[in-house]
Amino acid sequence: QTQFISAELMDDQLPLLLESLERKIVSQQLKLVRTQITLGSFQGDFLMRHFFVDAGLLSFPHKEEQVLTMALVELSGVQLQEDGSALPRDQPFQAVAALFVALYALNLLSG
Repeated sequence: QTQFISAELMDDQLPLLLESLERKIVSQQLKLVRTQITLGSFQGDFLMRHFFVDAGLLSFPHKEEQVLTMALVELSGVQLQEDGSALPRDQPFQAVAALFVALYALNLLSG
């Protein structure tokens, strides 16, 4: 599982994950990414062209946290907008799944 994460997460995501952990927003990010997966937007190995997530999951106390979260998800191949609309690029299933696993592990470790 660790090999899968390291193989799929981009190097640019690691500092963003660390900052997310420091800002204590991993739990909310995990809910957002889980929503992307469980909405049924993923069909087999590819993602449908356009979908929506709960915009409330993109609502953070500080604008920087929203920007951080959107950047983290975008590095996995899904471009999020503030209104919750999302546009996947280049079949991001594995990258989003790896981000989910990393956020899940960080959430567990952070208690």
